[in-house]
Amino acid sequence: MLIYLADLAHTYSTKNESLMIPLNIGYLKAYAIEQHKDKIDIKLFKDPQKLITAIDNNEPNLVGFANYGWNADLNFKIGNYIKLNSPETTIISGGPNIDEEEESRINFLESNNYIDYYVTDGGEEPFSEIISWLLNNKKSEIPKNIIHLKEDGKLFSSGRRPLKKESNHISSPYLAGYLDEFLDLNMVPLLETNRGCPFRCSFCAWGMASHDIVSKLNIDNTLAEIEYIGKKAKVNNWIICDANFGMLKRDVEIAKAIRKV
Repeated sequence: MLIYLADLAHTYSTKNESLMIPLNIGYLKAYAIEQHKDKIDIKLFKDPQKLITAIDNNEPNLVGFANYGWNADLNFKIGNYIKLNSPETTIISGGPNIDEEEESRINFLESNNYIDYYVTDGGEEPFSEIISWLLNNKKSEIPKNIIHLKEDGKLFSSGRRPLKKESNHISSPYLAGYLDEFLDLNMVPLLETNRGCPFRCSFCAWGMASHDIVSKLNIDNTLAEIEYIGKKAKVNNWIICDANFGMLKRDVEIAKAIRKV
């Protein structure tokens, strides 16, 4: 199965040094490759033109879009291009740019009708499982954390999977080398050491989306990633993706590791 994953940016008007490394889709690739081995081939894209060229040259079985407010129009344009030129390709999307309410989700999927399936909440397990589901010709049960529109226009939801306090099963795309091409392009490294937020601030949906759970990623992986990025990255600014870096005692160890490199 040939899979293209895209975390698109407006590269026409933005230099690489101002773009973020696509850590999100890197995580999806690392976990899926670990589960499916050589049954799948996954390519990552940040540049819209490179994605269009790849689609024209080699039609994928599955395309996944990371959905945010700042790239929704890009996804819409290219998603519809895929549906027009490669109608057999399955398109999934995922990310925080979708409301919780059923009516809002129906409106979103109607407006973005190029999307076949949408992944809610954390993506590694449902994305890997939807690959299995497609490889099995949809004969098994659809994974949790998936929504889509039914033929009658109503919303189908497969339900939520419980979140875990530890995310030690999540593999590092940095250490696997899957993000080297973006490091080489001088994009800004992203580092994630935990996920979620225990708070429900009125100006932010982070706590609501993570159901007040903070899930720690493997600290050995994190420390190894810091060393790896320190050797590979040419830029001096990194971004830590945690909602509340400094809240956990181990964050001091992580901060010292960053300072060291």
